[in-house]
Amino acid sequence: MQIQYIAHATFTIDLNDGRRIIIDPYLGMSFQGRFNYPPYPTQADFAVITHDHLDHNYLGDIHNIPVVVRNNWHDDRLDIRSITVFHDKFGGTRFGGTVQMKIIQADGIRLCHMGDCGEILSDEQIQAIGDIDILLIPVGGFYTIDGDEAADLANRIHARTTIPCHYITPRCSLKLEGPEKFLAHFGHFKRLNDSKFNAEYLPDGVVFVPSLY
Repeated sequence: MQIQYIAHATFTIDLNDGRRIIIDPYLGMSFQGRFNYPPYPTQADFAVITHDHLDHNYLGDIHNIPVVVRNNWHDDRLDIRSITVFHDKFGGTRFGGTVQMKIIQADGIRLCHMGDCGEILSDEQIQAIGDIDILLIPVGGFYTIDGDEAADLANRIHARTTIPCHYITPRCSLKLEGPEKFLAHFGHFKRLNDSKFNAEYLPDGVVFVPSLY
């Protein structure tokens, strides 16, 4: 399994059987100049959506017509299921309701993409997530949990590898923080040099992955 961090909360997963998943594809050059990631045109067999905001659900740059998975999908080589959480700490009233966090299992890897999770998860919700190899967690705050909250959740979920996403960058001036607050909780985190990596050979612990854009 090959994974690439495109930008914001968008990742691609290339499975060993040749199929491609794109998670939370964004609408580039949007939000009145505050979201200046370029379009990411690609082919995909599956577009996995955690919630319907334009920085997470835009299908217009996908060349073909993929299977769109907002809830669950299963075949003999791929399992995708959703866990519902709130987009904020106010029962979903501030930022538009719920987010369908995704658990993706394929090629012997179990991955959780938390989408725009904005609430502090209960022990029952963490138990529902289960054992995770790769955790993709938002850390930028305001629209989601912030760096301190994400660090606490990462420790409670205890994935083999945790990768932060959804934070401010030179291309994104939405009301977000950078990843520094989150990373400060992990003195020995690792950095990759490339946005694309083999899931099987990721280091353990917290790993900072540069985005493609």
